[in-house]
Amino acid sequence: MKNHLLVFIAAGTLMLSSCSKPPQKPGPDEKVPAPTVAHPETSNNLKIEFSGTENFTIKNPKLKVSLYGADERLADAPATLITEMEYEQKSVPFTIDLPVPENAENKINPKPAGPVKYYVTISWDSDGNGKAGEKGDIFIDYDKQFPNVKLNNETQKVYLKVLK
Repeated sequence: MKNHLLVFIAAGTLMLSSCSKPPQKPGPDEKVPAPTVAHPETSNNLKIEFSGTENFTIKNPKLKVSLYGADERLADAPATLITEMEYEQKSVPFTIDLPVPENAENKINPKPAGPVKYYVTISWDSDGNGKAGEKGDIFIDYDKQFPNVKLNNETQKVYLKVLK
């Protein structure tokens, strides 16, 4: 038993001494790897699931998704564009990850005094005629639900329809 205790103490001492070694400096011929830094503007992604009940015909897969924010209590103040990104989708339903800046609330002008409301929009010339948001294009179904989103890790659902 005494031998086991000595082995245990010796192992612990070796582990502690290896943890407290000062870092070695690279020699003159060795290169120091550059530190990896996360993008300072982006903290997380907003996961959005786009779905709809219609049969969608997509001739142009390029769409733009935009995130807006506004003070919930200021009805007359315009919303502020926080971020937007282009995607390519060939079918509906689909899910995207929209990068959200870490300081999203700070980008809103005028500065919110109360709770912030966020929502998304899309611009998609899905029928390929050169103009987005017209008859025949895929658009957000505002009749079903307004595309409000929360900046959390949950998947947000946005409903789509074809403009008629």
